[in-house]
Amino acid sequence: MFPGGRLSLRVFEQRYYEMAKNCIASGESFGIVTLNAGNEVGENQSFARVGTAVNVASFDAPQPNLFVLDVIGDQRFEILSSRVRSNGLHHATVRWLPNVEKSALPTEYATLLTALKPIVDALGESRFAPPFDLDDANWVSSRLAEIIKMPPALKQTLLEVNDVDLRLKTLAQLMARGASSAN
Repeated sequence: MFPGGRLSLRVFEQRYYEMAKNCIASGESFGIVTLNAGNEVGENQSFARVGTAVNVASFDAPQPNLFVLDVIGDQRFEILSSRVRSNGLHHATVRWLPNVEKSALPTEYATLLTALKPIVDALGESRFAPPFDLDDANWVSSRLAEIIKMPPALKQTLLEVNDVDLRLKTLAQLMARGASSAN
């Protein structure tokens, strides 16, 4: 999950359901991080050190103990320490990472925009959170990093990169090698 990204979540596990209910009521965000090792429930879990805080844009409760959340990525964070609460929910102390500055998409990466634009046009707000900033290098690289099929570790590395040009270069290389979008 990248800042500015949109994700639909089905929340039914009790600990996440309670967290979602509290976030909806308070308007607070919660963090999404990559699980590197272990299972979502149980011991020996290992999480990525960088994640993204998300805000609930909308929700539905189609049946008891089920939320369908539409979340929008807000700001990246680095986990400084974490602990597991008695209900199994992870709670972390984080350092907020600076937002990547808006910058024009360099012309050398026009092919990336050419690949992304039809997907944005086709899926619109069902997959992407407005505003659609197709002129911003960070927005374009973030959206492509979200939809291109790649190993989770590489996607995580791209989330952690502050250098938009390096992210664009990496994505251009992936696209040249035939990576496909998962729309």
